[in-house]
Amino acid sequence: MKKIIATIVALVFSTSAYAVTISDVSVGASINHGLYGGNGKEENYTHTGTLETTTKKDGAAFVDTYATIFLELALNENLSLGVSYAPDSIDTPQNVNSGEGGDQQTDIKVSAEFEDLTTVYLLGRSDIGVFAKVGYSQMDINVASENAGTYKDTDTDGLEFAVGYERDMGGVGVRAELAYHSFDDVKADNGQTDKNEITVSNMEGATARISLVKSF
Repeated sequence: MKKIIATIVALVFSTSAYAVTISDVSVGASINHGLYGGNGKEENYTHTGTLETTTKKDGAAFVDTYATIFLELALNENLSLGVSYAPDSIDTPQNVNSGEGGDQQTDIKVSAEFEDLTTVYLLGRSDIGVFAKVGYSQMDINVASENAGTYKDTDTDGLEFAVGYERDMGGVGVRAELAYHSFDDVKADNGQTDKNEITVSNMEGATARISLVKSF
């Protein structure tokens, strides 16, 4: 998926059909405060591959604050193509499952980091500063655990929709926006014979975002 996003960005930002002057380029940085949630299912198997226990947690949610940077190319006065990237990870709290280790006494502790969140988007703006965005996102998911072995890393794709308002503050634009995110279901296991498998579904989120943007 990263290769697809990189290819789209490279083609649009370099193809002569979209050649623009430097005045059509904007760069910016954002602070994001997001509320994310989903449904989780943990399945524990015996060494023979028999499902032993299943634990479900629906509607689990967490909040995190992270930064993003972005680059936009103006296709015309009201439409821009952009790409944003989160150099920070989005971290979930640690989930503790008491006594679910192999000896029925050891606690299994699991958390996840969402890394390299990258979004390619179209931004449409009105003459009064109101704008809307639609984007296609991808991120890596790294699962960390205690007493459950090493989980295989995975990734997921999703969509973003946002609305906001931008005001020019004398050469620098200030944006305030609200965004909605949804991501595809993911599954990860620890690769052991008596494996522990985690499935996360219905991943959604809402983000409040403040941005500074400079056009050249």
